[in-house]
Amino acid sequence: MHIIVVGCGKVGSKLAQVLSEEGHDVVIVDNDRNSFKLLGADFRGITVTGVPIDQDVLRQAGIETADALTAVTPDDNVNIMACQVAKEIFKVPRVIARIYNPAREHVFHEFGLETICPTNITADAIKDRILGKAERTEHVIEGEVISFREEKVSKHDEGKKLGSVKPENGCLIFGVVKNGKLVLANPDIELDKGDVLVVAERLDLER
Repeated sequence: MHIIVVGCGKVGSKLAQVLSEEGHDVVIVDNDRNSFKLLGADFRGITVTGVPIDQDVLRQAGIETADALTAVTPDDNVNIMACQVAKEIFKVPRVIARIYNPAREHVFHEFGLETICPTNITADAIKDRILGKAERTEHVIEGEVISFREEKVSKHDEGKKLGSVKPENGCLIFGVVKNGKLVLANPDIELDKGDVLVVAERLDLER
């Protein structure tokens, strides 16, 4: 894939490096050429210096043939503008923006943009640690962040059928890990001591 990364900070440089190592054609754009020092010496992509919302700069990055663009600068306004230009003017198929302010995420959604909000994701992860829940992972599916976490089967539910176990509101049981193997959810699965439930939850990014 031809992927453009807007912003060469800690996240942008890491993302560009990983994508490049996986064989993608990566172009990273930043208005400060010194920021490219964060890239590894073996970075095989292309760097473009310039204002990332400037159409000519984006053309230099090959936006007219890009498969995806992600904006991860520290400025939410720059991210939304860069993504709007990519989506509305250049018709880039996949456009994803990182934002810091959860209260403004609805603005991005009104423009039909996919977003990642590390503020919410971090808060949720810390909350789970405080409450003693297992570490979880997040996946973005069509603009929605779906969280998966593991919970040991309680003594109260041992011997019961999976169909009788009621997850908390807004969650569903994706599957059960038995003897180290994942079994997709089925109401007739009998729960044994040591089984682990895999619980899926749609994260509310606007709270």
